[in-house]
Amino acid sequence: MKQLALDEIIDALSDEPAQIGDRLKALGVEEETISKFSAEVLSTTVYGSSFLKFLQDNKDKLGESAKIPAEAVPEDFVNAFDEAEMTLEDRLIATGFPKENLNEMFHEDVLRLALNGDEFQNFIDTNRDKFVGGIQKLAGVTA
Repeated sequence: MKQLALDEIIDALSDEPAQIGDRLKALGVEEETISKFSAEVLSTTVYGSSFLKFLQDNKDKLGESAKIPAEAVPEDFVNAFDEAEMTLEDRLIATGFPKENLNEMFHEDVLRLALNGDEFQNFIDTNRDKFVGGIQKLAGVTA
């Protein structure tokens, strides 16, 4: 089964009539697994809640192919909430903020502060507006 985006899952579970076979394909279930079901079952039109019940009732038939493979963690992955001491700048970069945007959010002296994971979480809570503003800027959202 392929890695799914949230909108693909929502589409597969939509509350509009759709055939079970089409819903299984939308979830990325392989043909080999889909062929375990009769043509009559696959052509049955159901709503999202009934399809969810179908998935629950047939999880054994769907088996391993229904599991979405996990993506490997990149070798350069840094856990921004790790308990090891790191600078605020390094933690912000680890969460996805570009280095060039950090000086707009915090003064250089603040970025050099060494924090552990709990202190970083508290810092985020205390400076929530700056973080939300930084995230909105990255997303291209204007107030």
